[in-house]
Amino acid sequence: MDDLIGKIEQKYALKVLQQETLRETPKSLVVFLDTSIGKFIGKISYLPKERQHFILNAEAHLRKKGILIPGIQRTKSNQRSIVYKDNLFVLHQWFSWPKIAYSSPKKLEQVGAALGRFHLQSLGFTSKHGELYNGAKKWSEEYKTDLAALEKWEQRHMSKKNPKSTTIVEYLPYFRQAGLAAREQLKSSAYFSSWKKLALRKHFLCHGDFNNGNLLTRNQQIAIIDWEDVRYDFPSKDISRVLSLAMRKAGSWNEPLFTSLLRAYLQENPLSAEQLHLLFVDLTFPHIMERFLRMKQYEEMDVAEIQKFCTREAIKTAYMLDELKALA
Repeated sequence: MDDLIGKIEQKYALKVLQQETLRETPKSLVVFLDTSIGKFIGKISYLPKERQHFILNAEAHLRKKGILIPGIQRTKSNQRSIVYKDNLFVLHQWFSWPKIAYSSPKKLEQVGAALGRFHLQSLGFTSKHGELYNGAKKWSEEYKTDLAALEKWEQRHMSKKNPKSTTIVEYLPYFRQAGLAAREQLKSSAYFSSWKKLALRKHFLCHGDFNNGNLLTRNQQIAIIDWEDVRYDFPSKDISRVLSLAMRKAGSWNEPLFTSLLRAYLQENPLSAEQLHLLFVDLTFPHIMERFLRMKQYEEMDVAEIQKFCTREAIKTAYMLDELKALA
């Protein structure tokens, strides 16, 4: 760490007064730095350089469009990063704001509005590396492989007698049925076929991890941090993430929370009828259930918690199916 601090002091013309390692994983190093010119968050993401430049360029595009993202401290030579052990190190402005809570319809309105503004303003972003991070290319295969994964998990566990497996297996036929219905809607969607072929500047950017830990708030403003998962994709990906976390916080499916979220979102980023249909197709598909099984999240839960999770996901899916049928 001493050699990194020395390089920071040299390249940025500052003195580090205090330092603290906030996160050190195989994916990234994040440090807090109190310096002679202010407080910063320094970050190294162990990603290919083209990926790191895609992230930095996406952030820069969004800042220019008025999306509140902590600024980057430039070096003495006006560079936005330095190289440390063949990885880019970036110094971000430090925000001491608290995280927003997904605790009420009003809070979800704030989140929905911030998400809608971000998606709308992301249009027009281009990158020479963009095709590497185009989520639209993966949808059809993802739907196919996720359905196969649900079926495989069910077959592997249906004869097991432990209560956790038994509880999950009871729900899987319903989720697979809903997934098949969503997949058929996807296949027949003329908009989906045309959307995949659009120039990337006409695709939305998605944050990829739009959780309340990455949303800092003060005086009705929301700053968005941690853009490592940003890519071109459809709004449903970020909306699904917000909704899943809000449901976890509420402990159950909560229609008013979703209504507040979506209404505020659409006020900032109005979607056409075709876009709204695709949104509900993707919200109907059991992505969250597949991830729950793939990540083995049930291992950290007791049977009652698993039952609660599966029930709220099933009720949410039924709601999305009804909305999808109404829009078809």
